[in-house]
Amino acid sequence: MKGRLRFADGTQFEGTLIGDTEKIAAGEVVFNTAMTGYQEILTDPSYYGQIVVLTYPLIGNYGTFAEAAESLFPWAEAVIVKDYARIPSHFGGAESFDSYLKRYHKVGLAGVDTRELTLYIRSAGTQHAVLASADTPASVLEEAMAAIDLSKSVYAVTTPEPYHVEHEGPHVVVIDYGAKNSIMEQLGVRGMSVTVVPCTITPTELDGYHPDGVVLSNGPGDPSLFTDLLPTVKHCVDHYPTLGICLGHQLIGLAEGAHTYPLKFGHHGANHPLMDHKTGKVLITSARWGIGHVGWANGAQFSVGTWPVRSADRFRHSVVRHAVVGD
Repeated sequence: MKGRLRFADGTQFEGTLIGDTEKIAAGEVVFNTAMTGYQEILTDPSYYGQIVVLTYPLIGNYGTFAEAAESLFPWAEAVIVKDYARIPSHFGGAESFDSYLKRYHKVGLAGVDTRELTLYIRSAGTQHAVLASADTPASVLEEAMAAIDLSKSVYAVTTPEPYHVEHEGPHVVVIDYGAKNSIMEQLGVRGMSVTVVPCTITPTELDGYHPDGVVLSNGPGDPSLFTDLLPTVKHCVDHYPTLGICLGHQLIGLAEGAHTYPLKFGHHGANHPLMDHKTGKVLITSARWGIGHVGWANGAQFSVGTWPVRSADRFRHSVVRHAVVGD
C-alpha cells in the first residue's frame, strides 16, 4: 500500500506502508543516525510522540527480540526507512521488523530516500507531520496534525508506581521521566540497589527513600513545559549526589536558573563525538535531544566535576555550579 509523509509546510515524501497500514500517525519528525539498535530506538520512551527517520539504509536485517527492548513496547509514533529486511537473520530466531510493527500497531514508511528527507529536516528544521496512506483525505490529515500534543509526554511515559531492583550496594533513586531499561541495568552492573519512582514524586517522598544518590532520567518533550517538576529537581541537586541524563540534565539547568531553547533539528544517534575540554579526549556517545540551554543565572559560567561520594566510590556526583553545559 502506498503511503506518504506530509509535513506542516506541505512538503511530502512517498513510499510503501509497512507494519499497521491502517493507522494514521502524527508527530514531530526527527532523524537518527545510528547504524544499529533500531529496536532500542523505537522502544526508548524519549521518542514518545515522534516519527523517527532511520538514516542507515537497511533496517531489520537482524530482526527484533525481547532482550533488545528499552521498555515494554515501542513509544515512537512511526518509523521511516530506506529499505527493510523481510526475512531477518539472527541465531535467536528473531521476529521480523514488519511483524514487530504490526504486533504493536505501529506504522512505517519504506522505500523513502532517507538522505533527501534528512537533508530536508536539517534545512527546514524539526516540524510536525502526518504519516498515512496516500489516499487519505486532506481533511483527515489536517485533523490529525491539529491533534498533536506533546505537552504531557513525561506524564504519559513515567512509571505509575515505584518499583525496586535489589542489589548489594549504594541505594540510588531513579526519577522516571521516561527511563530506558538499560539505565537501571547499568546501575545494577555497577553494584547499585535501584528504586524507580514516578516523575511526580515530591521532595518529602524522595527523602523517605533515604537515597545515596539520585538519577534524573531521560524522557520526551520540552522541559520548559514541566516546571511543576522543578522543586523536586532542585531538592535533589541541593541534597543528594545527582546525575541528570537527557531531559533530567535539562531540568537541572532550569532548576539552576537557565533557560532552554529548541535546537533546529537536534542530535539523535549513537555516534556523536563529545570532547572533554579538560583532557582533550573525544568520546563517541549516544545522543537524543532537541533542546539546548542558555541564559544562566546572573550571567555566571558553569563548571562540571566528579567527586567520590561518601564511601560509595562507584557512584559519582555531577556538580553543577552555574555554568554552560553543552547541549
